[in-house]
Amino acid sequence: MRAATSRSVAASGVMAPTVPAVSSRASTHLVSHLAASPVPALPSVRRADVTCASSVSETAKAMAQVVYQGRGDKPMKVIIAGAGIGGLVLAVALLKQGFEVQVFERDLTAIRGEGKYRGPIQVQSNALAALEAIDAESAQQIFAAGCITGDRINGLCDGLTGEWYVKFDTFATAAEKGLPVTRVVSRVELQEILARAVTRYGGSISNGCNVVSYEDLGKEVNVTLEDGRVFTGDLLVGTDGIWSKVRRQLIGHTEPNYSGYTCYTGISDFVPADIDVVGYRVFLGNGQYFVSSDVGGGKMQWYGFHKEPAGGTDTEGQRKARLLSIFGHWNDNVVDLIKATPEEDVLRRDIFDRPPIFQWAKGRVALLGDSAHAMQPNLGQGGCMAIEDAYEMAIGLSKAVEQAKGDASAVDVPAVLRDYQSRRLVRVSVIHGMAGLAAFMASTYKCYLGEPWSEWVQQLRIPHPGRVAGRIAMLATFPYVLGWVLGGNTENVAPHRVSSCSLGDKPKAFEVDRFGEFFADDGAIINAASEHADWLLLAERSAASKAAAAATSAVGGARGGTVPCALESAAAAAIANSSAECKGVYVTEKAALVGRSGAESNPDLAIEDDQVAERHAMVWRVAPGASPAVLSQLPPAVDGKPTPAANYFLKDLGSGQGTWLNGSRVASGATVRLWPGDVVEFGRHPSAEAFKVKMQHVTLRTEELSGSQYSTLLVGKIRDPVEAAQRAAAEREKWEAIRRKAGAGGSTTLVTA
Repeated sequence: MRAATSRSVAASGVMAPTVPAVSSRASTHLVSHLAASPVPALPSVRRADVTCASSVSETAKAMAQVVYQGRGDKPMKVIIAGAGIGGLVLAVALLKQGFEVQVFERDLTAIRGEGKYRGPIQVQSNALAALEAIDAESAQQIFAAGCITGDRINGLCDGLTGEWYVKFDTFATAAEKGLPVTRVVSRVELQEILARAVTRYGGSISNGCNVVSYEDLGKEVNVTLEDGRVFTGDLLVGTDGIWSKVRRQLIGHTEPNYSGYTCYTGISDFVPADIDVVGYRVFLGNGQYFVSSDVGGGKMQWYGFHKEPAGGTDTEGQRKARLLSIFGHWNDNVVDLIKATPEEDVLRRDIFDRPPIFQWAKGRVALLGDSAHAMQPNLGQGGCMAIEDAYEMAIGLSKAVEQAKGDASAVDVPAVLRDYQSRRLVRVSVIHGMAGLAAFMASTYKCYLGEPWSEWVQQLRIPHPGRVAGRIAMLATFPYVLGWVLGGNTENVAPHRVSSCSLGDKPKAFEVDRFGEFFADDGAIINAASEHADWLLLAERSAASKAAAAATSAVGGARGGTVPCALESAAAAAIANSSAECKGVYVTEKAALVGRSGAESNPDLAIEDDQVAERHAMVWRVAPGASPAVLSQLPPAVDGKPTPAANYFLKDLGSGQGTWLNGSRVASGATVRLWPGDVVEFGRHPSAEAFKVKMQHVTLRTEELSGSQYSTLLVGKIRDPVEAAQRAAAEREKWEAIRRKAGAGGSTTLVTA
């Protein structure tokens, strides 16, 4: 690794303060390197942007002069079909090297996400490094726009229980190899940053220009648009996605493969209890799986995958209802995200990919990104592979022009494109296969023996043999696999960037040396999360019974008493699917008394059951730092679970009728520890009112929760569902008008704000 003291021409003077790359996976080693490095203070984002803009403009100009200096020849012209991520990155890379670039896009509103919310995209360390090598200014803007998830714990969890299955260490891989840490970035903002770079370096993006065919003439390529116009270039690159017309002509017509899964996705205004420690999770199940990721700003992005035939549709306003029918029995980290998402923000699409092909280029035409290797989204590497493709193609073409001393006509373009294909084929094919395998593993996972053929056997809670064997295999191999996926392209981009990891990518909520603790001990994650989370003892039931009345009242009031049936129905569904009837108490240092409803003891948590005693039980919290005398009287962890930093307890007060914890009766007068996910019943088992121990981020605390009666509470920070339904209709009409206007505009150059 090179020291972070100098930089090649391509990136001189534009990086944020950095620290040297480290070579050990040991967290303590990382800490020593970070602490010992004399690094100046990080400048403000605004100041850094100004510095980047000045430096990179000068560098780009100098690089172009190096390639064509002293030559009167016309620069090589590259036509790019498609202004997706891969196409725009390629355009930026080539423009900086002095190429003439023309980008055609069928529908910029679809690319930029107008008319529907296209959620953030995960840009992993390998792609971020390639972006940095291509254009440091744009890379810095993307870094600043993204939400870092690789600075926390990530991994696989059981869908039913929420318990960790396998954790991923993406931070150590980035730090070792001197790479930026994985982020999620708004698709729209990412596209805008890249589009601005295209125009900054002299390129243009033509909207309403659909490439439908081409003709390779040997020394040039004619490209025909849907409106009949023909443009000529030295080569054509098809970056027009999975349904690529360039691909169809290059290799013949083939249908994409349906993965077997439909995908629901949304963005929720919700903050998980462990947001400071956990970046993203994949919850596993049989025939279904669920992905959640922090995207910054108090929002979470999620994807729900369900195995079913392609082409399915949902009744208007019923997508959340269907999602809850599929995932409603899973753990709170899944259910709460669905409920906290407005109905109109839930999107659905079927997942397709294409099998690997062995011809990406022919003559003066090549494929890049999804047009060559559309893959399933399970590794988050689809867009990343397109960015790597763009870097490799730009480097190959630039070297060829330089070797020809700036004479574009002397370049053997077909040979350059064949070399690009050979350099990319193996890595992309392996990652494509791994993405498909990840989907298979995620959806065939079984938590307990008996799933799905025997509920009785499942109740014995015997770990499924496949689950056990799979975990052993993943623990043994995944660090190496992850290192290759994230770092396998490092040597290729090394000549154009310094191997370094920014101090700004360090964990924000904990010290680096705690990674080892979190990976070894699930309880350590709970401990850390408890610093910013409340613990509740909570009973929840469906809010559907009151939804219709609430909707009628709300909509009728808004419309002066006139209630359109469709709007009333939609509002009722929105309320039912975004809320729950809850009864419970916050567990604090002040003991909360549990007793029979109406008892003279005036219990904090009142149970409507004559089997419950007037003074049945109590729950409380012992804060961190309690005296040894107090701690010595407390029971050990339940079932071998680790001891939280703050101790939460339940004590049966000699009720006589009994208290049950996770189906097992607590001894009369005994005190037991509580753990998130525990289920407590009072007076009988099974009970009509079962209370769950739940962690909830402090920002979601509410005074409306009552221990004596059920209250209908919206989940998360979801906006008023009735108002949202009305606003969604107006938004759809606005974007339809924009799309109609854009469609009538013909070929226009993109102008970004």
